[in-house]
Amino acid sequence: MERCIQKVYIVYDDDPDHLLDSVKQDSIVLNIQRACKAAIDLSIHINAEYHFGVPQTYKDSFDILFDKGIINDSMKVKVKNIEGFRHLASEDCKKINLNKLKVTIEKDLGDLSLLGKQILNY
Repeated sequence: MERCIQKVYIVYDDDPDHLLDSVKQDSIVLNIQRACKAAIDLSIHINAEYHFGVPQTYKDSFDILFDKGIINDSMKVKVKNIEGFRHLASEDCKKINLNKLKVTIEKDLGDLSLLGKQILNY
């Protein structure tokens, strides 16, 4: 998860114009998708390992972590939003809103790192 997040930051390089380059954009989106998938896999693993329950959807896995006190409400909302972005990006990369992508990189992506830390602190 961390490796993918760092790749996004390296490619983006704090320059929104990099989102206009299709190669950089593809790299960024792919690494966001990978980081999100790693977060989902981690949440599902924790739910299974501790017998917390079986989520019906990816987003449900974060609800269970919240219900068990592993992540806080703010984190639950943030990672569910990022998962929503991952879902949209995996459906059709051509429909990606560049402003949403920029916000995801600049404001939301760091939350995946915090998710991992909250889970590890459990």
